[in-house]
Amino acid sequence: MNPMNVLFFLLPLLLLSPLLSANGKRFLLPTDPRAYLTQEVHWFDQTLDHFSPTDHRQFKQRYYEFLDYYEVSNGPIFLKICGESTCPGIVNDYTSVLAEKFGAALVSLEHRYYGMSSPFKLTTTENLGYLSSKQALFDLAVFRQYYQESLNSKYNRSNFESPWFVFGVSYSGALSAWFRLKFPHLTCGSLASSAVVLAVYNFSQFDQQVGDSAGPECKAVLQEITKLVDQQLLSDGVAVKDLFGASMVFYHTECSSLILEI
Repeated sequence: MNPMNVLFFLLPLLLLSPLLSANGKRFLLPTDPRAYLTQEVHWFDQTLDHFSPTDHRQFKQRYYEFLDYYEVSNGPIFLKICGESTCPGIVNDYTSVLAEKFGAALVSLEHRYYGMSSPFKLTTTENLGYLSSKQALFDLAVFRQYYQESLNSKYNRSNFESPWFVFGVSYSGALSAWFRLKFPHLTCGSLASSAVVLAVYNFSQFDQQVGDSAGPECKAVLQEITKLVDQQLLSDGVAVKDLFGASMVFYHTECSSLILEI
């Protein structure tokens, strides 16, 4: 199996995958079990702090595998990176089409602190100190090595290295791109769809795009509504938030005022 063949096939999906994966609603996980290739849970022991030589604590991290299409002799492994939400299984999306075409194994790792993969029961500030994209990248590297060895043991192979490709969308897309850059020896390629690889402070251009897409009339209405809600929040914020069942939500006036600038 030539990794370059997979790469050339994946390139058009850089544009198509946001549509194929969720039709613009990629953060809404399907509830129908038939939407998943598998929801059978597996666990492995993950390092809590990859950057401490003295902290040897571990936690249980959840993952899934789908091997129905896997060609043991030379099939690649497709790692689907889960992002900032629970990961209830491997969704039956375009990656399953690719896996069947290339005889690939599909495996997906839940992000630390989400779903069932939280190192701590309490989310105190101290406990959240290990939640970062850097730790998550090393989670993927450690898992990649663990799973390769696990698969080798399963099929009675020794010193065998499969071609690995990583997939992600939005935040997990950024992880996919960063993983390829950080660990080029561990993966042959990365599909980073809508990847947020560049963090921009006070990113008002996002709202500007909303205004441009909505058109002048809708833009004016959005600005007027935002202005009215801002005013009401300042005068009687609890009453306004009660209308939306959000009376306990802490409000920052800076956030909604951004839309007034578009």
